[in-house]
Amino acid sequence: MSDSFFVGRCDLDLHIENCQSLKAKRRIVSSLKEKLKNRYNVAVCEFGDLSLWQRTRLGLVTCGNDKGHVDSSLKATLDYIERFHDVNVLKYDIAIT
Repeated sequence: MSDSFFVGRCDLDLHIENCQSLKAKRRIVSSLKEKLKNRYNVAVCEFGDLSLWQRTRLGLVTCGNDKGHVDSSLKATLDYIERFHDVNVLKYDIAIT
């Protein structure tokens, strides 16, 4: 039994296709955030490019007592985002500590 835990984080830079207003962006980003929280049990925050219509940055965080599980959880979440209509992943960074 291990007395330690691992924290995984993923920083995402996203392009939102066919978005013409901040209201449309909020709708798409809110939908994505809710789906990620419900499906993958990750914490999600929007932290960058808040005033741009077609760009956003999201931060994802999860934790667990198995580093492999934390890593696979973040990769599954990233795979889902890459298949999510309306957004393209421009770049991402995953780190586990």
